Amino acid sequence: QFAESSQKKEALQKSIEKAKIGREDTAERAALIEELAALQQKKKQLKTEIDKYRECDPDVIEEMRQTNKVAKEAANRWTDNIFSIKSWAKRKFGFEESRIDKSFGIPEDLDYID
Repeated sequence: QFAESSQKKEALQKSIEKAKIGREDTAERAALIEELAALQQKKKQLKTEIDKYRECDPDVIEEMRQTNKVAKEAANRWTDNIFSIKSWAKRKFGFEESRIDKSFGIPEDLDYID
């Protein structure tokens, strides 16, 4: 095991030496690293600026419209379910509508969303 570990260590050392080739600290490499950092910073600034205008993007606006449409349909479906249950409870148990509303916290002005 020791010999095997020693061989692995030597192989890794050789890999490290190979990886260091071409990565010596030179003025050109330092300038390229500096340029890379500047470009990454500029990319970050441009992305932030794009995100500011995201709400004006036609695709985003259309997606919001579709989301609103689905939410409106869901709200109307639940309103319809509430009316159905209220109707069933009135027929089955003879409750008054105001008593059902009060018992379950249903607002008096509950209506469909237009």
